[in-house]
Amino acid sequence: MTSVVGTGAGGVVGGVVGALGRRLRGEFEVDQWGADPELVDLLSPLTGLLLRVHVEGARHVPADGPAVLVANRRLGLVEPFVLGRGVRQAAGRRVRFLGIPDVAPIGPVLRRLGGAVNRPAELAALLRAGHVAALALGPGYRRPLRAGALAPEPLAPALEMGVPVVPVAVVGGELTGRWDVLIGEPVPRPTSRGPLALAELADEARSGVQALLDEAFPPRWPFS
Repeated sequence: MTSVVGTGAGGVVGGVVGALGRRLRGEFEVDQWGADPELVDLLSPLTGLLLRVHVEGARHVPADGPAVLVANRRLGLVEPFVLGRGVRQAAGRRVRFLGIPDVAPIGPVLRRLGGAVNRPAELAALLRAGHVAALALGPGYRRPLRAGALAPEPLAPALEMGVPVVPVAVVGGELTGRWDVLIGEPVPRPTSRGPLALAELADEARSGVQALLDEAFPPRWPFS
């Protein structure tokens, strides 16, 4: 499945006016993790005015129920918005991003936009509630086409609950505003047991992201 995410100015204006009216009347809700779903929906088309997001593999995101997306990043400033925009429009799912700082004022602001702290207990609660959560690999600003490191521990709730872990490659440029979100098949369940199973799952997830990057940008000898 391939889709290009865009939006029209008229729809954006209408959404803004409607949302502002509801907020003036106090008709909006914040969930138990501090997220404001209406605000996220409002900002998504506004983000679409600045970012053109091309999505491939949206069928690999479950239509309902929990999932963990493992994605690459450079600095990690724009990629969460790109990924959230692409998955929301192509697969109809909101994405909760792990890894926000748990300090004011930036923490509460990012929570309103769907962020969460990268703690196993918080991820487990999100997955039990049926959310799609995203984990970022280590930053790759020096080698943007190499998948960064992934510590196994954050994936523990996904392993324990049997939740699908889906690799995602996010590639593009902040200057051009054009991005590709490449979503791969869920990684295989570990064949190991105990702590080795968690390490195996993390390695499969990272390798899945690297495979997507290699497919999009095949290594060229002697630079491979």
